Formats: sequence, C-alpha cells, structure tokens
Amino acid sequence: MIKSGGRVFFLKTEEIDWIDTVGNYVRLHVGKESHLMRETLNGLESKLDPNKFLRIHRSSIVNIDRVKELQPWFSGEYMVILRDGTQLNMSRSYREKLNDQLKRLI
Repeated sequence: MIKSGGRVFFLKTEEIDWIDTVGNYVRLHVGKESHLMRETLNGLESKLDPNKFLRIHRSSIVNIDRVKELQPWFSGEYMVILRDGTQLNMSRSYREKLNDQLKRLI
C-alpha cells in the first residue's frame, strides 16, 4: 500500500521492477512510474520474497523476473540489465548472494 497525494495505491509485489533509496524513502519502480514509500530498504527487503527479489547493492533491490542479463564490470562488479533496458550496478559484496540464489534455482 502506497500513499501519495491524498490517494492510496495498492501494488502487487510482482509488479515491482526494482527498488532504490531516496533519502529516508524507498522508490518503487513499476513500469514507467515510480512511487515513494517511507520505509527503509532493509525493512522492505525483509518483507519481500527472497526467491523473487534480490539485493544487488546497498541502495537497490531487483525483481529477479525482470533481469535480462548480467555483464561483468570493473573490479568484480556486474552491470544488471533489466528487460526494459534499465542498467543497475551490482556490487561485489552482493555477487555472492546472487551465486547462492542461482544455485538454489538450478
């Protein structure tokens, strides 16, 4: 549930493409729209299905179903390319979590 401009939006988690932080808020990216929510990224991450959402950086979470490809980047980091063309940076510290996630799916 997201409150914005006096209205309340209901989003299904599977509609979320990716999430990032903006100050004390998280920004939910849903298609071409984005919605701000007063929540911490850690708090939101704990509420999301870990089989569907993956933390790829200290400031971003991605819906695994939206990932198109991973491209090696500098210093062991990866560029995460989403199906809509969005490019997100995956830091080295979160790469191991991805490897664990992939092993569970295989």
